[in-house]
Amino acid sequence: MENERSALDVCTPPLTPTTNAKIDDGIPDKDSSNGAGESVVYTLKPSTRAYASTARLNLQHYLWKDQTGYLLHPSISLSGAENLRIADVGTGTGIWLLDLARTLPPTAQLDGFDIDISDCPPEQWLPQNVTMRHLDALGEMPEHLFGVYDVVQLRLFQVVVRDNDPGPLLRNVLKMLKPGGYLQWAEYDMSTQTTIKASPSLSSSALDAVPAFVQGFQRKDGRVGVQNWIPHLPTHFHTHHLTHILSARHPTTPSFLPHQLDVFLLTYEELAAKTLAKGPGDTLRGLIEAASEESRRGVAWGMERLVVVGRKGEERGNGDGDGGGGVGGEERGGKGMERENAAPGGGNGAGAMKVSGVKEKRKSRRESWLRIWKRMSG
Repeated sequence: MENERSALDVCTPPLTPTTNAKIDDGIPDKDSSNGAGESVVYTLKPSTRAYASTARLNLQHYLWKDQTGYLLHPSISLSGAENLRIADVGTGTGIWLLDLARTLPPTAQLDGFDIDISDCPPEQWLPQNVTMRHLDALGEMPEHLFGVYDVVQLRLFQVVVRDNDPGPLLRNVLKMLKPGGYLQWAEYDMSTQTTIKASPSLSSSALDAVPAFVQGFQRKDGRVGVQNWIPHLPTHFHTHHLTHILSARHPTTPSFLPHQLDVFLLTYEELAAKTLAKGPGDTLRGLIEAASEESRRGVAWGMERLVVVGRKGEERGNGDGDGGGGVGGEERGGKGMERENAAPGGGNGAGAMKVSGVKEKRKSRRESWLRIWKRMSG
């Protein structure tokens, strides 16, 4: 029929323009705000349920803040800082940066960076001291971003890191920090994942099968599956000359376990829709549906949030080589934890990545994966 849409028309994602301004690797572009002109960045985006993905990202943020009790680790003192500048790399919907902006004076400048900023509010709706900019976190870091920020934040890059080695990311993000600036990196520590039951007699067979099924489809580039580097982040900070290193672990309180599991299952659902082929994707969706039923009876995953904070050295600022300040203490507990076993002046910071010498074909594939993942993890 003339007016009927084919299944291909319905299922094929349209090219959607990234309509926020501030693109081209962090360089503002006046023509980008209206979706016209050659400067507009186009990304493949699903034609439906994009709102569900962004809602999940925002829910994930507020659960994270509730269960840790902070946006910036309480050891970070920003008092006395002049012309304060904070960056959020992998900003997703921009929710972390916008939440933080409400707690800081209007003189502070906050910049969000992502390979796809179309999930952020329009430029016209942002506070005057907040910008959202396009940045390929796996590409060359633009020189105009070197040594600019007092604090850089990075969160949930677990499947973007290649070959279980966060070194390239760390070396790149340290370029953004001023000497003495702070890096805050936050991840779910998958090695702490456990199944928790309200009653020992409850079945968790479907829930237990979900991560095992996904790991069976580990990509050849090593970015999906078990990420063993996350528990060792403090050591990686030490290797890259960060000082005042502190790590904090935050489990989910029992009453919030069902809400947290909903976020995890939604993430796996997006993975099934966007990454896996139809057969495996359908199998995973079936497991997710069964796991959701189990969760309503009182089954969930327990998993710690790991937050690592370090400070860029005053003299050695390039983040290369070995050595550096010692690894500080580790905190365990709930909200508002006090700092332990770390030198005064704490901080936080963030993320960007650098992979040099990447061919054009690999770059295109890499950008497509990043767009998928950043919509999933924000």
